[in-house]
Amino acid sequence: VAFVVVHGPRSGSPSSGGGTLAAHSPDGHPLENLTPQWLPPRQRHDGVAHNPHEHSFDGRARMYVEIAETQRLYAGFASRTPMSHRVLKQVPVTLIRDMFLELSASTGFGAGEFSKDLLDAVGKDIGVVRDRRAAFLGKLVDLIAKTVGDMSIVDELRPELLMTDVLLRNRLLRELYRAAAGTSSGLYA
Repeated sequence: VAFVVVHGPRSGSPSSGGGTLAAHSPDGHPLENLTPQWLPPRQRHDGVAHNPHEHSFDGRARMYVEIAETQRLYAGFASRTPMSHRVLKQVPVTLIRDMFLELSASTGFGAGEFSKDLLDAVGKDIGVVRDRRAAFLGKLVDLIAKTVGDMSIVDELRPELLMTDVLLRNRLLRELYRAAAGTSSGLYA
Protein backbone atom coordinates (compact mmCIF):
# COMPACT_ATOMS: atom_id res chain seq x y z
CA VAL A 1 0.00 0.00 0.00
CA ALA A 2 1.37 3.37 -0.95
CA PHE A 3 0.30 6.78 0.30
CA VAL A 4 0.82 10.13 -1.29
CA VAL A 5 1.77 12.83 1.19
CA VAL A 6 0.98 16.35 0.12
CA HIS A 7 3.38 18.91 1.52
CA GLY A 8 1.94 22.21 2.66
CA PRO A 9 -1.61 23.40 3.13
CA ARG A 10 -4.18 22.38 0.52
CA SER A 11 -6.94 24.77 1.44
CA GLY A 12 -5.39 27.92 0.00
CA SER A 13 -3.94 26.74 -3.28
CA PRO A 14 -5.83 27.46 -6.50
CA SER A 15 -5.31 23.88 -7.71
CA SER A 16 -7.37 22.50 -4.81
CA GLY A 17 -10.31 24.80 -5.44
CA GLY A 18 -9.34 27.43 -2.91
CA GLY A 19 -7.21 30.55 -3.03
CA THR A 20 -7.35 33.42 -5.48
CA LEU A 21 -7.78 33.32 -9.23
CA ALA A 22 -4.70 33.30 -11.42
CA ALA A 23 -3.75 36.68 -12.86
CA HIS A 24 -2.05 35.20 -15.94
CA SER A 25 -2.78 32.28 -18.23
CA PRO A 26 -0.20 29.45 -18.46
CA ASP A 27 1.26 31.10 -21.57
CA GLY A 28 1.71 34.47 -19.77
CA HIS A 29 -1.28 36.45 -21.07
CA PRO A 30 -3.13 38.58 -18.50
CA LEU A 31 -6.62 37.41 -17.51
CA GLU A 32 -8.48 40.71 -16.93
CA ASN A 33 -11.89 39.28 -17.88
CA LEU A 34 -11.90 36.64 -15.14
CA THR A 35 -13.06 38.54 -12.11
CA PRO A 36 -14.96 36.96 -9.22
CA GLN A 37 -18.08 38.90 -10.25
CA TRP A 38 -17.93 37.37 -13.73
CA LEU A 39 -17.64 33.77 -12.52
CA PRO A 40 -20.74 31.95 -11.26
CA PRO A 41 -20.81 31.38 -7.51
CA ARG A 42 -19.67 27.93 -6.41
CA GLN A 43 -22.26 25.37 -5.31
CA ARG A 44 -25.17 27.75 -5.81
CA HIS A 45 -26.73 26.37 -8.95
CA ASP A 46 -28.96 23.46 -9.73
CA GLY A 47 -27.72 21.12 -12.45
CA VAL A 48 -31.17 20.63 -14.00
CA ALA A 49 -34.07 22.83 -14.96
CA HIS A 50 -36.90 23.47 -12.52
CA ASN A 51 -39.55 20.74 -12.50
CA PRO A 52 -42.82 21.72 -10.78
CA HIS A 53 -43.84 18.07 -10.32
CA GLU A 54 -41.08 17.49 -7.77
CA HIS A 55 -42.64 19.64 -5.04
CA SER A 56 -45.34 17.22 -3.94
CA PHE A 57 -45.56 13.50 -3.37
CA ASP A 58 -48.43 13.15 -5.88
CA GLY A 59 -46.50 15.11 -8.51
CA ARG A 60 -43.39 12.98 -8.06
CA ALA A 61 -45.45 9.79 -8.16
CA ARG A 62 -47.12 10.83 -11.45
CA MET A 63 -43.76 11.83 -12.89
CA TYR A 64 -42.18 8.48 -11.96
CA VAL A 65 -45.10 6.57 -13.52
CA GLU A 66 -44.77 8.60 -16.76
CA ILE A 67 -41.01 8.04 -16.86
CA ALA A 68 -41.36 4.30 -16.22
CA GLU A 69 -43.97 3.96 -18.98
CA THR A 70 -41.75 5.83 -21.44
CA GLN A 71 -38.72 3.72 -20.55
CA ARG A 72 -40.75 0.50 -20.80
CA LEU A 73 -42.02 1.40 -24.25
CA TYR A 74 -38.60 2.39 -25.62
CA ALA A 75 -36.79 -0.57 -23.99
CA GLY A 76 -37.16 -2.72 -27.13
CA PHE A 77 -35.96 0.01 -29.50
CA ALA A 78 -32.22 0.02 -30.16
CA SER A 79 -31.56 3.72 -29.78
CA ARG A 80 -28.31 5.61 -29.60
CA THR A 81 -30.11 8.21 -27.47
CA PRO A 82 -30.21 7.22 -23.79
CA MET A 83 -33.62 7.27 -22.12
CA SER A 84 -32.32 7.68 -18.60
CA HIS A 85 -34.44 8.74 -15.65
CA ARG A 86 -32.53 12.02 -15.41
CA VAL A 87 -33.18 12.92 -19.05
CA LEU A 88 -36.86 11.91 -18.87
CA LYS A 89 -37.35 14.09 -15.79
CA GLN A 90 -36.80 17.07 -18.11
CA VAL A 91 -37.48 15.76 -21.66
CA PRO A 92 -35.84 18.56 -23.62
CA VAL A 93 -37.37 19.33 -27.00
CA THR A 94 -34.07 18.32 -28.58
CA LEU A 95 -34.60 14.80 -27.20
CA ILE A 96 -38.02 14.66 -28.84
CA ARG A 97 -36.46 15.80 -32.12
CA ASP A 98 -33.64 13.24 -31.85
CA MET A 99 -36.06 10.41 -31.11
CA PHE A 100 -38.25 11.48 -34.03
CA LEU A 101 -35.22 11.41 -36.33
CA GLU A 102 -34.17 7.94 -35.10
CA LEU A 103 -37.68 6.53 -35.39
CA SER A 104 -38.08 8.12 -38.81
CA ALA A 105 -34.82 6.61 -40.01
CA SER A 106 -35.77 3.13 -38.81
CA THR A 107 -39.46 3.11 -39.82
CA GLY A 108 -39.95 5.85 -42.41
CA PHE A 109 -42.46 7.59 -40.14
CA GLY A 110 -42.72 11.28 -40.99
CA ALA A 111 -39.97 11.19 -43.59
CA GLY A 112 -39.85 14.49 -45.46
CA GLU A 113 -42.47 16.17 -43.25
CA PHE A 114 -40.07 18.62 -41.60
CA SER A 115 -37.67 21.04 -43.24
CA LYS A 116 -34.00 20.86 -42.32
CA ASP A 117 -34.18 24.46 -41.09
CA LEU A 118 -36.97 23.65 -38.63
CA LEU A 119 -35.17 20.55 -37.33
CA ASP A 120 -31.90 22.49 -36.96
CA ALA A 121 -33.63 25.41 -35.22
CA VAL A 122 -34.90 23.11 -32.46
CA GLY A 123 -31.34 22.59 -31.25
CA LYS A 124 -30.39 26.26 -31.02
CA ASP A 125 -30.60 28.69 -28.12
CA ILE A 126 -34.02 28.67 -26.45
CA GLY A 127 -34.38 32.47 -26.39
CA VAL A 128 -33.92 32.76 -30.12
CA VAL A 129 -36.07 29.89 -31.35
CA ARG A 130 -38.77 29.26 -28.73
CA ASP A 131 -41.47 29.80 -31.37
CA ARG A 132 -39.65 27.43 -33.75
CA ARG A 133 -39.66 24.72 -31.07
CA ALA A 134 -43.37 25.27 -30.53
CA ALA A 135 -43.91 25.04 -34.30
CA PHE A 136 -41.96 21.77 -34.42
CA LEU A 137 -43.98 20.32 -31.53
CA GLY A 138 -47.30 21.41 -33.08
CA LYS A 139 -46.43 19.89 -36.44
CA LEU A 140 -45.24 16.66 -34.79
CA VAL A 141 -48.46 16.35 -32.77
CA ASP A 142 -50.51 16.91 -35.94
CA LEU A 143 -48.52 14.22 -37.75
CA ILE A 144 -49.01 11.76 -34.88
CA ALA A 145 -52.74 12.51 -34.63
CA LYS A 146 -53.27 11.95 -38.36
CA THR A 147 -51.24 8.74 -38.29
CA VAL A 148 -53.06 7.15 -35.35
CA GLY A 149 -56.44 8.63 -36.34
CA ASP A 150 -57.07 10.30 -32.98
CA MET A 151 -57.49 14.06 -33.40
CA SER A 152 -58.12 14.55 -29.65
CA ILE A 153 -54.34 14.34 -29.23
CA VAL A 154 -54.06 17.75 -30.89
CA ASP A 155 -56.11 19.38 -28.11
CA GLU A 156 -54.44 17.44 -25.29
CA LEU A 157 -50.87 18.03 -26.48
CA ARG A 158 -50.92 21.68 -27.54
CA PRO A 159 -47.43 23.18 -28.06
CA GLU A 160 -47.84 25.81 -25.32
CA LEU A 161 -48.66 23.04 -22.84
CA LEU A 162 -45.84 20.80 -24.07
CA MET A 163 -43.32 23.61 -23.59
CA THR A 164 -44.18 23.82 -19.88
CA ASP A 165 -45.18 20.32 -18.76
CA VAL A 166 -42.72 17.42 -18.58
CA LEU A 167 -45.50 14.86 -18.09
CA LEU A 168 -47.02 15.83 -21.43
CA ARG A 169 -43.61 15.65 -23.12
CA ASN A 170 -43.22 12.08 -21.81
CA ARG A 171 -46.64 11.28 -23.20
CA LEU A 172 -45.64 12.82 -26.55
CA LEU A 173 -42.60 10.51 -26.68
CA ARG A 174 -44.87 7.51 -26.13
CA GLU A 175 -47.40 8.67 -28.74
CA LEU A 176 -44.51 9.23 -31.16
CA TYR A 177 -43.29 5.67 -30.63
CA ARG A 178 -46.77 4.20 -31.09
CA ALA A 179 -47.32 6.19 -34.29
CA ALA A 180 -43.96 5.09 -35.69
CA ALA A 181 -44.63 1.49 -34.64
CA GLY A 182 -47.93 1.60 -36.52
CA THR A 183 -46.10 2.49 -39.73
CA SER A 184 -43.58 -0.36 -39.47
CA SER A 185 -43.55 -3.94 -38.34
CA GLY A 186 -39.95 -3.49 -37.13
CA LEU A 187 -41.04 -1.99 -33.80
CA TYR A 188 -43.08 -3.56 -31.08
CA ALA A 189 -45.71 -1.39 -29.35
